[in-house]
Amino acid sequence: MATASTHFLTEGKYTRFADWRFVHRARLGLVPLNGYKYWAPRPQRLCRKCGKWDETLPHVLNHCPSYSAAWQMRHNAIVARVKKAVAFKGTILHENQAIGPDNLRPDLVALVDGTTYIIDVTIPFENRREAFAQARQRKITKYNQLLSHFASLGATKVSIVPILVGSLGSWDPDNDAFLKLVATRSYLGLLRKLCVSDCIRWSRDIYVQHLTGAQQYSAGAVTLHPDPAAVEEQVSTQEQVNAQHSSTSQQSTPNGDHSQQPNSQVSDAPSVEDTTVALCMPTCSQLVECSAPRDNSCEQTSPVVGDATTTDM
Repeated sequence: MATASTHFLTEGKYTRFADWRFVHRARLGLVPLNGYKYWAPRPQRLCRKCGKWDETLPHVLNHCPSYSAAWQMRHNAIVARVKKAVAFKGTILHENQAIGPDNLRPDLVALVDGTTYIIDVTIPFENRREAFAQARQRKITKYNQLLSHFASLGATKVSIVPILVGSLGSWDPDNDAFLKLVATRSYLGLLRKLCVSDCIRWSRDIYVQHLTGAQQYSAGAVTLHPDPAAVEEQVSTQEQVNAQHSSTSQQSTPNGDHSQQPNSQVSDAPSVEDTTVALCMPTCSQLVECSAPRDNSCEQTSPVVGDATTTDM
């Protein structure tokens, strides 16, 4: 997977403390779910919500029908990121609209440099590299008939573009071949990190809701948190204000006094660091991971095997 899949290890950007605590245990398979109690009888290993399949992490994050609404919001969060990138250089022709004789609904259809791209986001579980290859092929097979449909409408070049991000935040490097056509190098680097952190955030909220029964997100919201791109923009603006203030304060006054003049407008503004913390720091309610006491008594560990299936939106 791409290095963006672990960008938060060194930078910590766009990642809540609660997400940090979750993602490392989840990627190592050290989560207290019933499906990993191999010594227990089969009925005790079933999902505590649906009761149909073993309660494993792939089941909770990608299969359990109790969280289908959260899956959709996780999926929509990534679609919104991709749409913003594509719209910068291309034209969005369709968004989640029925197309073709079978009324297929790709997430986006965009026209970029004379080529029609059928774009569909999928979020499979990270069951080795093969899981991503299979998920990508499923999307290509699903929308293959739309190639002839758009050709009949006069499109000279049509291409299917699956965008894959793992439910635990793995970025598929194959996404970059298309995204490099519509995004600058710097913005593509930011886009990767945002999508990775979005998937981790939503998967953590699904997992905690599964354990505690407490919903971690508001109904209908794509995300609870400020858009990190907006944070970057505000920080950049604050840096410009500080630079202007610095240049102004260095100018000489008419009476020869070179001391800094008071500027209440600038001095009242938060620093760059304060701005970032104010916008990115999670609230106490967002840090709650379970109802157990703070002695970590709920953090049982078990090795992971089984449930190698993947699903996606």
